[in-house]
Order: sequence, then C-alpha cells, then structure tokens
Amino acid sequence: MPDIRIGGVRLHYTLDGDGPETLVFVHGLMLASESWERQVAHFAGRYRVLTFDLRGQGRSEHPRAGLDLDNLAADTAELIHTLGLGPCHLVGFSMGTFVALRVAARRPELVRTLTLIGPSAEAEEPANLPRYRLLIGLVKAIGPAPFTRPLMKILFGDTFLKDPARRAEAERWRGYLRRLPRALARAAAASAGRRGVEAELAWIRAPTLVVSGDEDRPISPTRARAVHAGIPGSRFVAVPATGHAVMIERPARFNALLEGHISGAAT
Repeated sequence: MPDIRIGGVRLHYTLDGDGPETLVFVHGLMLASESWERQVAHFAGRYRVLTFDLRGQGRSEHPRAGLDLDNLAADTAELIHTLGLGPCHLVGFSMGTFVALRVAARRPELVRTLTLIGPSAEAEEPANLPRYRLLIGLVKAIGPAPFTRPLMKILFGDTFLKDPARRAEAERWRGYLRRLPRALARAAAASAGRRGVEAELAWIRAPTLVVSGDEDRPISPTRARAVHAGIPGSRFVAVPATGHAVMIERPARFNALLEGHISGAAT
C-alpha cells in the first residue's frame, strides 16, 4: 500500500493483481478506496487494479486547498501516467464520476473505456445547496458521527437499508461514516461548489457505460441519463431497487456489467 507525491500532495494507492490491462477506480465523497473491495476481489485475477484515495480523503494527504474537481482530475491523470497504467479502463462513482469525466474528456489517451456510477456533469442543483451547506458546516464543526443517518440515506437506497439480511453490512458502513474526520468537510464543499462540464461530454471518445440506481437520491437517474445523452455512443443501464452506491449494493450485477462493457469494447 504505497504512497506517491502527485501534484505536490501525498496520495495513497494500492495496485493489485496482474494482467495486460488496468482498471482504475475513482471513489466518491465519504467512501474512499475501500468502497471498491468487491470489484478488486473480482477483477484482480485477470487485470491490474488501481485504487487510490483522492487528495483530501481517506489515507491521502488532507490539504486545505486544491480540492476542486479540476485539481482532482489532474491528480488522477498524473497518477495513471506516472505509474504507466494508461490507457486504462476508468471507473468512477459519484464524485469520482466528476473526476473521471474530466480525465476522459481532457486526457483521452489515458482512457480505454469509461464507466460511470451515478454521474452528473452539471453543477450542484441550486435547490440542494442550502441543506448541503448546512450539513457541511455541521460536519466541519462537530464531525460526521451525529449525521450518519442522513449520510447513509444519501449513499444507499431504501431496499438495501431495510433488508434484514444486509443489516450487518449496513452497520459496517455506518460505522465507517462515524469515523470520518471533520476535514472531510473541505472535500465536500469543493464537490458541492463544482462547475458544470456539460460542454465537455462531446469530447469523450472512449466507449462509455452509465449506471444508475433507480433509488438514487443525490444524483437522480434523470441527471445520469443527461450524461448518457451527452456522450456519443454511450450506453445507459438502470439498476432497479438500488440506491447511489450500486457497486456496494449490487456488486455481482455491477461487476457483470463492467466485465461486459470491457469485453465489448475489445471486440
């Protein structure tokens, strides 16, 4: 589990598996690289698999500045280039899709295929900003522990949260959220204040798969479909009875979708 300096900041990364091609997973806000564990376990037997923590999150350095999406995308592109992993199969979740879209549009030579879970190319919806700013301010002041219930409802759908058979799994992620540092508020503020990149979608040439859970609260299937509509030749898949974190709630389904997408792009 090495660290590397990228863009003047220490980034934590893990490179698993072996194979002629590489999958690079970009996590979302709150859930760092651990969120991809089911994908690493599935794909590392046949691919190199890179997971890493974005600056300001997880085990990477938590600077006070430079957390905007353009910097995160530049970090990601430089990491892929420095480790010699391009062109790769780039996969992003939530805020990770904001990063992955920018990388695919601006550094197309690094991206063989693109997969997006719960994406948006737009700035945050104005109607959401007041409550997000309130929540971010409270997390900065007292930490996330008192707010795990609303945070869980952001990440996961009702089907997952109400399933008795998955109670232990849900509790694990609830405990993970309780332990997040107050510094996460800086990354959250940068995500909420992002600018839209709708005009850049047409620049993306990598075969693209857009995946959206139909119980997704923070980024509705409608907004995900807008990303699909803007990327030439992309494919959209709706996953029923599933919230935002499709790769955690439906790992077997998502892994099959990703595998099919990668294989289809090779033919």
